[in-house]
Amino acid sequence: MTAPQRLKRRAWTGALLRSLGHASWAAEQTPSGIDFLGGRQQAPFAQWAGPARLTSTLGFATIAVPLADGRVARLAGVAPRDAASFISSANEAFRAHILGQFEAVKDELTALSDAIARLDHPRRYPAACLLNPFLARATQVMGSLPAAMPEGVLSEDQQRLVDTVRTFQSNPEEARRAAIQRFIDSDLAEMKGFFDTIEKNPLTPEQRLAVVTDEDATLVLAGAGSGKTSVIVAKAAYLIERGIRPPEDILLLAFGKDAAAEMAARIKERAGVDVDAITFHALGNRIIREVEGKGPALADHASDDAKFRALLRDILLNEVASKAGLGKLILDWFSEFYWPYKSEWDFKTQDSYYQWVEAHELRTLNGDRVRSFEEWEISNWLYRHGIVFEYEPLYEGPLPEDARGPYRPDFRLTESGIYIEHFGVRKERGINGATRLTTAPYIDRERYLADMEWKRQLHAANGTTLIETFSYEKVEGKLLDNLKDKLAPHVTFNPIPTDKLFSTLATMGQVDAFTQTLATFLRHFKSAGSTIARCEARAASSADVPRSRSFLKIFDALIDAYEARLGDMIDFEDMIVRATAHVETGRYKSPYRHLLVDEFQDISEGRARLLRALKAQHQDARLFAVGDDWQSIYRFAGSDIYLMRNFGAEFGGSFAGNKTVHSTVDLGRTFRSVDKIAHPARHFVLRNPAQIKKTVISAATTASPAIMVAHYKWGQEGDALKAALERLSATATPGTSVLLLGRYHHARPQALHTLEDQFPKLSIRFMTVHASKGLEADHVIILRAVADTMGFPSEIVDDPLLDLVLPEPENFEHAEERRLFYVALTRARQSVTILADRDKPSSFARELIESPDYQTIEIGEPASAERRCPSCGGRMLAQPTKSGGTHFACEHRHLCGQMLKACSVCGDGLPTKRPTDHDNYHCSCGAAFPACPTCTDGWLVERQGRNGTFLGCVNYPACKGTQNLPRHRQGRRRQR
Repeated sequence: MTAPQRLKRRAWTGALLRSLGHASWAAEQTPSGIDFLGGRQQAPFAQWAGPARLTSTLGFATIAVPLADGRVARLAGVAPRDAASFISSANEAFRAHILGQFEAVKDELTALSDAIARLDHPRRYPAACLLNPFLARATQVMGSLPAAMPEGVLSEDQQRLVDTVRTFQSNPEEARRAAIQRFIDSDLAEMKGFFDTIEKNPLTPEQRLAVVTDEDATLVLAGAGSGKTSVIVAKAAYLIERGIRPPEDILLLAFGKDAAAEMAARIKERAGVDVDAITFHALGNRIIREVEGKGPALADHASDDAKFRALLRDILLNEVASKAGLGKLILDWFSEFYWPYKSEWDFKTQDSYYQWVEAHELRTLNGDRVRSFEEWEISNWLYRHGIVFEYEPLYEGPLPEDARGPYRPDFRLTESGIYIEHFGVRKERGINGATRLTTAPYIDRERYLADMEWKRQLHAANGTTLIETFSYEKVEGKLLDNLKDKLAPHVTFNPIPTDKLFSTLATMGQVDAFTQTLATFLRHFKSAGSTIARCEARAASSADVPRSRSFLKIFDALIDAYEARLGDMIDFEDMIVRATAHVETGRYKSPYRHLLVDEFQDISEGRARLLRALKAQHQDARLFAVGDDWQSIYRFAGSDIYLMRNFGAEFGGSFAGNKTVHSTVDLGRTFRSVDKIAHPARHFVLRNPAQIKKTVISAATTASPAIMVAHYKWGQEGDALKAALERLSATATPGTSVLLLGRYHHARPQALHTLEDQFPKLSIRFMTVHASKGLEADHVIILRAVADTMGFPSEIVDDPLLDLVLPEPENFEHAEERRLFYVALTRARQSVTILADRDKPSSFARELIESPDYQTIEIGEPASAERRCPSCGGRMLAQPTKSGGTHFACEHRHLCGQMLKACSVCGDGLPTKRPTDHDNYHCSCGAAFPACPTCTDGWLVERQGRNGTFLGCVNYPACKGTQNLPRHRQGRRRQR
């Protein structure tokens, strides 16, 4: 068309149509489309969603052009004949425009269509990074074509090209998913011979799937005994065999030299080529050496944890403690903040609170073992201020007749004779607005308040001075300040010299434990590139703000001194950070396009950043990570399980708007443990809902339970170990392996060589659980499952302070210790025996015993009776009496002290109530006793009084409940 064609609406329609909102008065055809005059509408061909058409608006003939954004450009009130001619001409121009557009992109459409067709028979795994360029090209080319093609404009072949590319571009994920499945099916069949022979045993279906999966980021969940090393070796060999990568493009990263060397040797043996298999630290060293021309000067302590902790200990005591204000703060730490604060209100039951107190062993600077965190603070404050005192001494004054037993106040100051009682009460506002004192929910408030008043009246009556402290003062942050004010008129403060205090702390081992916490925090802090300001922001919202802030003040000074001690040297965290900077800035050019990482659950933020930088240097680089979040046990060395749990977000590729593209393969099958170990171990670790759920297919099945808890009395752990070995030796064949596992080195049996001689058929060795990772044995014996700070679980490693520096807190109690216990369980092929302190079994031993899901059997005297303590809910344990009989005592003997007598008929059983009979107590021997009408936990037995035989409570004299002897029994006695 050489001149524009214009169509006006009829003059007599203008006023009416303008009043109805139709402002356009003419349409003009241009080389690029139609301009609608007056209404400021333009409809270039590039925006047309279809051809122009003649419609009706309020009965008026109208030109309508549908647009890609859903709008319709209109000119109403035109003459129908003129409009038809105008539309015909415009549509012809539109068709010519489309054909021109098609011709301009025909070659690109053809190339894209061929590439898309190859997805029907993909030769390589259709990873996001491989398809991303095609998707970008398809999006661009389809953007240059109309959203809808008019029928008949393109030939069938031309339309087919457009439809193929449009279908892929509009739903790329579906096309990719289908292509992935086709590739996996065909490749598994084609490579069957390779998978059957690449390792000594044919790979399992799960292992084969892991090898052929080649996403931008692939996470292989390799549970205990699932053959993860075979997967890594096969993956490297597969990449080479398939021609996907030459050997020099592959980098295998491990956390230990031995693991890297083993995998490199196996790849050489299986594939006949050398592949770079090194540790992260070796890679960091290599990068720095290549960029800077020389290797970094590495500090001596970098590879020696003992030296590292010793250095931090020296800095803490000799540099930080000498700074103004920090020496006192450090002492405050050990006397007020060493343990995360918990009180009775933090627990649902008194039994669970007592378990916490016993496990943490609240030992004061004075050497006393106290009953509560707040008593621990008070005791330490008194000691530091040179106030000599006794903890829970016998009250020296006379007691009234209604006393239920000896009275032991919390503290007695030796010189002044003043008593201190700490009352576990808090304030709450009642319904009427008045403030009242309250106790923890499971404490009898009325009885507790009555006891408080009884003590006050006793001291008043005897003229002894009583100083009172309260839990609500701790909540208000005034406990120790108020104590000082209350004592000031009565005592002289004589603070203990600082050097003596530090000497006391060192003797107690608390300095070393704190140093370990500082070491772990420092590694995470440097690895994550964190700052004190960032940590302080988290501290402000932490559960224990004063403790968090105190720690950061100490740590801030310590890390400054630590960096000064390093000088020109670096540690491993520095090495990874410096190497990463070289990669991120491009100073180091990575030759690697496939990164294979072993033990991925041990990754730290610093190492993760290095991986991301290496991967980012090549558009088609892939990360293949093999690990097991259930076995993440190196938090103290800097590992961060968050990175594995959020694998896609941290390392995934990008495709079709999804920025977390990754694939996860669960190996599932274990070649090690029988089902009675593998399945309970899975249930145990998944009690933490944050752990990734995985399938477990056991190596073999067994009809008998394979997990046993063997109880031992205090001081008899050696006998329990010997008995366990005797049981195993009875059915063992020569060479049967037995692995003794301890949470710490001190659990190692002193007579280990003697045991080896006593049981020649058994191959016995001791290891810590950390050292045993990756190993296996026929039988495992876990030592010292006892509830204390150095037991299993340990109470000193899951400090919430680490949440100040980690990206995601681990809020589940004993999260890492639970994973460590899982590692211990899954070292065994056939059986696991757990040696548990009968009186203080660890929480893990309790869990295995009390939940039927674990199918655990008990050996030795049961850890729990049928009866729970009526006072606190703890277990009632059988104890021998001096006369040779038996009585039952609450397991929390130092905190509760509840005791019950044994059955008077058999002398060994503990009568209990049955659900169907609340009026009587029944013993396992068959005897039955009426329940005491006065107390809640006693039963009535025959007693002799001045007036003959009667029924009295077994808890006499604490309970004086009585009942007359039934008449039929009186008659039988008279007949005798």
